[in-house]
Amino acid sequence: MEKTPTCASAPPSIWGRLAASRASSVICSATPDSDIRAARPEDGFAIDLHGQREMLFVLDGRSSFLYRDRVWNLVPGTLVAIEPWERHAFGYRPRDTGLLHLWLHLGPDRISGACLGIANGRVEARESFGAIFGTAFSYLAKRWTEASGERDVAIRRQVLRHVCEMTLLEFALCRRMQDASPNPAGEVAAIVEDYIARRHGRDCSLEKLERLTGYSRFHLSRLFHRQRGTTIGQAIAASRLRFLADAEAQGLKQCSIAEALGFSSPSAFCLWKRRNRSAIPTRGK
Repeated sequence: MEKTPTCASAPPSIWGRLAASRASSVICSATPDSDIRAARPEDGFAIDLHGQREMLFVLDGRSSFLYRDRVWNLVPGTLVAIEPWERHAFGYRPRDTGLLHLWLHLGPDRISGACLGIANGRVEARESFGAIFGTAFSYLAKRWTEASGERDVAIRRQVLRHVCEMTLLEFALCRRMQDASPNPAGEVAAIVEDYIARRHGRDCSLEKLERLTGYSRFHLSRLFHRQRGTTIGQAIAASRLRFLADAEAQGLKQCSIAEALGFSSPSAFCLWKRRNRSAIPTRGK
């Protein structure tokens, strides 16, 4: 079947745990941060930012996390609600170990993401899932948008907590129903496509995608092309260009865009941008 061994996935009880979970604390744009120390270069965080909403829910382990340029302590039960274009940590550091994190990525009518087991900064266990659709997600996305515009900080924090906990519950229930009739081969292209989009093509080597899906790079490439009509490399290039167009439309500085795309230097980013200028989509395309 040309499938490589996969890492151990999240335990089967994970969805039951989520269905019964309530966040012990919620970190969001409305959370007071005057007592939270500012990030320093020696903290060693890589930076990410993007145009999608994202949630991090801590299932096990303790660590620190960069969010809005401050360093927060994460413990089991902590939930981080990340708004579009908010700066936050990318990946994990060598000191991060013994962690089990659920990452959820929210669209207007869908949710996707992965449950990650982290040891010494490396993903040692993963359960990934492609987009799950549901009318509840449209409602929750609407509530999140309304909460983001609320001027009363206390109300905004309360509503965001409610939305995030309901999202966890709905996700867990949908995922349990999907597990009753899994279709791994049919989900592979969706999982890869979603992974590339979430990272806007950053750190998406074939080696990483092999570990993500459990398929060899050759079988994965054929499967992706058959299901999507394009190559993985083309999908990565398109994702990077879409992110560039969206980030520039948001008024982000070129150095921030270069950092988010993973370029080693601003000059390398500028060279790539010049070479691809004609392929950069206009806003709305």
